[in-house]
Amino acid sequence: TDENDHFPGYIAGNVVLPPRGIKDAEGVGLCSQVFNVGECQPNSLELALADPSTNDGEFDHATAQRYLLSKGDMFHVPPGNVYRIENHSKTEKASLFWTIVKCTNRAEQDSDED
Repeated sequence: TDENDHFPGYIAGNVVLPPRGIKDAEGVGLCSQVFNVGECQPNSLELALADPSTNDGEFDHATAQRYLLSKGDMFHVPPGNVYRIENHSKTEKASLFWTIVKCTNRAEQDSDED
């Protein structure tokens, strides 16, 4: 965030999943996360997005919403959610570019008071 705590901070990077690779379930907390699929076999990259209102916010395979993604697709993980990514390809890696937008310290403090 900036010194006056008016604007959120962000970090960005990439992740490569080998064939059959999995990014285990991870929560985003108060942050918001955006992914862009750079490379992958068509319809082989699975995003599973948990329902944060069930199972005490833990990832539940049975109730997660699932999407099959391809090169060029984008997705957003809203604050408070848990997600998991799996590359179902047997032969091709999957590369993703991500950006995490952090909330301001003020917003985080407001959330702690609720």
